[in-house]
Amino acid sequence: MPALKPESGIFHRDFATDLPVAKHAQGVWIEAADGRRYLDAMGSAGVIGVGHGRTEIYDALAREGRNVSYVYTASFTHPWQERLAASVLSIAPKGMASIYFVSGGSEANETALKLARQYHVERGEPKRHKMLARWQSYHGVTIATLSLSGRTSWRSAYDPYMLPVVHVSPPYEYRCAYCKGHEGCSYACVDELERAILLEGPETVSCFFAETIVGTTASGVTPPPDYYRRVREICDRYGILFIADEVLMGYGRTGRPFAIEDWGAVPDMITCGKAIGSGYAPLGAVIVNDRITDFFREGKRRFVHGFTYSGHAASCFIGLQVFNIMQREGLFTRAAEIGPYLHGRLRDLQQRHPLIGEVRGRGLYAGLEFVADRSTREPVPPAFNFTGQLVSAMRERGVIVGGGVPGANFGKGGDHIQISPPFIIGESEIDILIDALDESLIQLAGQLDAQAAA
Repeated sequence: MPALKPESGIFHRDFATDLPVAKHAQGVWIEAADGRRYLDAMGSAGVIGVGHGRTEIYDALAREGRNVSYVYTASFTHPWQERLAASVLSIAPKGMASIYFVSGGSEANETALKLARQYHVERGEPKRHKMLARWQSYHGVTIATLSLSGRTSWRSAYDPYMLPVVHVSPPYEYRCAYCKGHEGCSYACVDELERAILLEGPETVSCFFAETIVGTTASGVTPPPDYYRRVREICDRYGILFIADEVLMGYGRTGRPFAIEDWGAVPDMITCGKAIGSGYAPLGAVIVNDRITDFFREGKRRFVHGFTYSGHAASCFIGLQVFNIMQREGLFTRAAEIGPYLHGRLRDLQQRHPLIGEVRGRGLYAGLEFVADRSTREPVPPAFNFTGQLVSAMRERGVIVGGGVPGANFGKGGDHIQISPPFIIGESEIDILIDALDESLIQLAGQLDAQAAA
């Protein structure tokens, strides 16, 4: 693609890409200034839940915004964060007791790791400073949250800045050395977590971060049924806080208010973002359990932390409108209703295309991993740029999907995409997505065959 026009005053994410200008968005569609329409099958990075163009949200803000536009939440609270907190807690797992609102997912995870540290320090365990997370994970772009992340391609330029974080293997059965020769997950990755804790010294470990279902570092990797119960037992055994990162998977994406509910384990904190504001305002949250909340509340302790826009009044008001729409239209559970249709169509497509190695995920999140050889699971050669070409081919057909970050095969190549449409998507729009994916894979398979024959 040609470079962006030199007169643009924006420091763009990628100066090699000529971005279309969005003119109008409605439902699951985005219209560009040139008149082209795109099916937003990515949900704009998994953000859009209630759909584009819900004018009633901004109409409500216009009516109420005259009362409070901004207050510094170290000096005042306000009705909108109080009401939004009560609403979110009403659907949160049992045992969650309070919420700290922020502007997005990276801030939520940064807040959670700092809260974990201060909790241990004030309980008389100052040695607990080490953080554990998993390879093939993503927790944000601040230095601390990027350090937590196991996304090596995004960390490499900033290696000198990275904080020390202990990383363990993810429950990535498709490419797991532990699971070879086993039927299903061996749960050896959970044993590795316990070994890491013991080797580091349990008395030095503060918390363990995990995306409930893995996002775009290894799109859609879904742990087996007993995984988080075992994680919870290990964390309890050694006094470690378990933090579930639901920035992408929470708030209805999998067909429940929070994805962790499918595993029957309750974390100490849940971080969320994206769908909680559905793109209508920057919003994220840390949901904190009763044990930590009571410790701070009853001791009248001050959390030594805070962003200028923590609990921003307009953002919380918009978050409340999003919550009300989600409740009224049944969108917290809609992904469980429409998700089987999406995954069924993708599995049918897998039968026709040997390039699709695995279909995974849950609800309205699907990850597809692509391989050159399904029997050996050998990735497509990186030089082919399969993911980039597939995303471009889909866009040419009017469908936007998310390109997974390179290196899903533990740094040895690996192509995958993210499908995470708005919760309001229907079967007819899923059919448009599948048809575009089918045509694009036929095109790329032909190119690979021609390259092999040359």
